[in-house]
Amino acid sequence: MQELIPFDSELHNEMAIDTCVDNFSDAVLKALAASTPKRRPRDHPRPPVPAGIQEEIRLKNRLRRQWQITRDPALKAEVNRLQRSVTRRLKESRNDQWSPTLESLYPEVQSLWRMTKRVLRVPTPSPPRHSRRNLFFRL
Repeated sequence: MQELIPFDSELHNEMAIDTCVDNFSDAVLKALAASTPKRRPRDHPRPPVPAGIQEEIRLKNRLRRQWQITRDPALKAEVNRLQRSVTRRLKESRNDQWSPTLESLYPEVQSLWRMTKRVLRVPTPSPPRHSRRNLFFRL
């Protein structure tokens, strides 16, 4: 990092200090990028949410916004009912999408083992994103 940070000991005005802070922040961000492994794209992107469930989610969100304005208990009850329904339907949809995949796995050809490894792979967390000035003052 020392090579990346041009340090000027003459910091007499606000502009010079800001420039030094920007240079330091850039160096820290470059070092972070160089030391962080690159994320690979997903092998299989998440399947789309079925249209019927999307419609129900939109209705729930619309009713929730109305409830936030009016605080009508009947609207809140309907929002809660729709939330339970959406959650249940999403679980059922995901299970329906997984069933053919699970049925196609055979222990003899190690497809079961490969799928287990893929499912159990834990993604590495991304570092939090900060603005340059906030990054400097947090260090």
